[in-house]
Amino acid sequence: MIFDLFHSISDPVIGGQSLGAKKVYSNFFEQVVLAESLGVDTIWCAESHFSSETQKKTSVATIPNFTGEVGINCDSFQLAQLLFSRTKKVNFGTAIHNIVGGSGGPLASAERVKFLSFLNGNMGGWKRKLRMGVAAGRFPYQNTPFQIVPRDSSEKELWPYIKRYIFIEALEIFLRLLGGEEVSSQQIKSWFLEPAEILDPGLRAKYQKPIEIKKRWDFEAIRLVPAVKENEDLEIVLGSHDPMALDWGLKFRDLSLFNLSFTSPVKIEELHMGMKEKCSKYNRVWSRSRLPRTVMVFVKKKRDQAYHLAEQVLETYVEAMRGTAQVPDIKTLLQRALVGDPSEIREQMLQGGSRGIHPDDRLMLWFEFNQMDHQDIQDQMKLFFEEVVGKL
Repeated sequence: MIFDLFHSISDPVIGGQSLGAKKVYSNFFEQVVLAESLGVDTIWCAESHFSSETQKKTSVATIPNFTGEVGINCDSFQLAQLLFSRTKKVNFGTAIHNIVGGSGGPLASAERVKFLSFLNGNMGGWKRKLRMGVAAGRFPYQNTPFQIVPRDSSEKELWPYIKRYIFIEALEIFLRLLGGEEVSSQQIKSWFLEPAEILDPGLRAKYQKPIEIKKRWDFEAIRLVPAVKENEDLEIVLGSHDPMALDWGLKFRDLSLFNLSFTSPVKIEELHMGMKEKCSKYNRVWSRSRLPRTVMVFVKKKRDQAYHLAEQVLETYVEAMRGTAQVPDIKTLLQRALVGDPSEIREQMLQGGSRGIHPDDRLMLWFEFNQMDHQDIQDQMKLFFEEVVGKL
């Protein structure tokens, strides 16, 4: 079993108070150094763009009930270098980097990933594993400033379906440039929305023929520099379970896959089976560690204290996400998380248990989920590795 650390790098308002950006990052780096000393393999950092407080005032407000800043890491590439300078061997991952808007789109993202990989393998002296998770961005307000918006009346009506193809287009551009190709937008596949994909009967009756999706990015031939062989330490992890995006992306590169902490054990096993089958088509090898799964951890010496903390934190989170993201109820969240004293958590982690954890899994442990008590978070980290991992 591989143990990683996931960190939201967020600054929520809890009980009327927030930490502020400097304290958030100070705590983050202390937790990272501690995690490395405890044997963590990879630090996965959430990425976000623009103020989640300001978005409440706009027409694209999507998390109106969240108080504070949902994330304050807006540049994973600078953060990676700072993290490497403060650690000795721990690896770095993004969970997740936005290749549609956020950082400027697929061309900018491919360039930054390639250059960081070059520095990592040749100039920085770090030689860490780079596990770059990529997706379309968590919330619309992070993409709309980059003109990821409907361009005509048809796109406005069909926007839920159009967005899917925007990500697939971005993914192809990103992967092909990253692979060292000389690419123009004319070489990027043109997609068509089929009437059968439209779930609304009225819209399906209106659009009875395939609709060509107009491309978002228009550019003549480009190739990334420096033109060097790609570092073997770079892994791309897809932050989408859209089968079309996955199938198309696999044509250009060997991809790993993310899993959310909310996912049921049955679904996780289905994902592993599916990925093993897909990879075999391209003569690639799938392993369970290539599906990193976030797991919220609430561990205390006394069981009741752990459950009290978990319920308190999850209630606040569910309320903050009310009416926006699809979040399970608290009962389901508790069943997916690792909660209790060390003995109970060891039982939860046994193969065949209710959490569906396997000895070959890669777990992204999430200790600071919607919490502010830095010392308590560190105490939980130590307790988990000493009394859970150390006695498995």
